[in-house]
Amino acid sequence: MRAAPPKPLRAPTLPADLEPRVLARLDPHAVIEKCRLDACALTGATAASVRLEGVHVVGGTLDRSDLVNLTWTDVVCERCDLSMITWRGARLSCSAVHGCRVTGGKLVEAELESVRFVDCHLDYASFADARFRQVVFESCQLREVDFHGADLAGTSFVECELRGADFTRAKLRGADISSSSAGAITIGPAEVRGLVVNRAQAAELAKVFGVVVRD
Repeated sequence: MRAAPPKPLRAPTLPADLEPRVLARLDPHAVIEKCRLDACALTGATAASVRLEGVHVVGGTLDRSDLVNLTWTDVVCERCDLSMITWRGARLSCSAVHGCRVTGGKLVEAELESVRFVDCHLDYASFADARFRQVVFESCQLREVDFHGADLAGTSFVECELRGADFTRAKLRGADISSSSAGAITIGPAEVRGLVVNRAQAAELAKVFGVVVRD
């Protein structure tokens, strides 16, 4: 029986005319919706259960912010500094992240659905125990990213750098790394089942697992 094709990503839906808004702080349980945030300065912000919906975030800094149970719905985030964030339990859906720096960020136990990362730097980030559904990484730097225990079923990595990524205990059925650089990844024989790779990657994995391939 042939597997059903993956569901397409749903692009963010933003109102045509977004009102500019200045955001200097984040309060617990704040709801921010239908606006454009330019150059927000929220370094080190701390809050819980903040919700963004129908928001275009352009530039600015959220680096080192600690936001528990953050929710993003229909959000476009461009050219933002998200390095060293701690967003445990974040829920991101129908959102796009373009040209952002997420180096060392922690989205542990996050849930991501219909999310696209494009041209982002995510080196040393952690998505441990996160759940991915209809997620795409395009032209992203993901060196030594921690996907330990994550459910990455169906996730696409398109022309990404995955060197040193940790996929220990991850669910990878239907995940596609075939167009990406994936040297020195950490992965076990159980996790590799269903992973989509190219011929060269298959040969490297065979060496890791002690398989002898003869022509």
